[in-house]
Amino acid sequence: MDVNHGDDFPDVARADPPPGFHLLDNRSPFGILVGPVFQRDDEDGNLFGFRVQLKHHNHGGVAHGGMLATFADIVLGQFPARDFGRMTVTIRLVTDYLAPAKLGDWVVARPNVTRTTRNFVFAETTLIAGPRSLLTASAVFKTLGRRRDLAENNRQGET
Repeated sequence: MDVNHGDDFPDVARADPPPGFHLLDNRSPFGILVGPVFQRDDEDGNLFGFRVQLKHHNHGGVAHGGMLATFADIVLGQFPARDFGRMTVTIRLVTDYLAPAKLGDWVVARPNVTRTTRNFVFAETTLIAGPRSLLTASAVFKTLGRRRDLAENNRQGET
């Protein structure tokens, strides 16, 4: 695990990621707020995960559906060919909820790009906790022509 916790501490210590996972390389201020989100690089690409904590719960005592959708959006946005120097926005996100995520669950997913065009990327994923499929999601991303101002993002807390 990454030893520089940055803005994610103390949530990183509570997340207790499995061996091989480190903090997500491309975190936004919003990602830090809802995370921490971790990644592991393996022969199949990148696997992303987060530990369900109390801060992720709804009044029903399980992870809020919005947190699962947010995690899906984060995962899908990490598609392998992404140029993080360019502005890329989610223009469509469709989710189907299959089962709840419970306190302490380690939820994982990996992006699967199904199609790319000059300006669009289509991707899908399934969120899994142990043997349970929690959510399926598909998204469309648009890559904009302009470059991101990385210096401005870093001044605002993005790492």
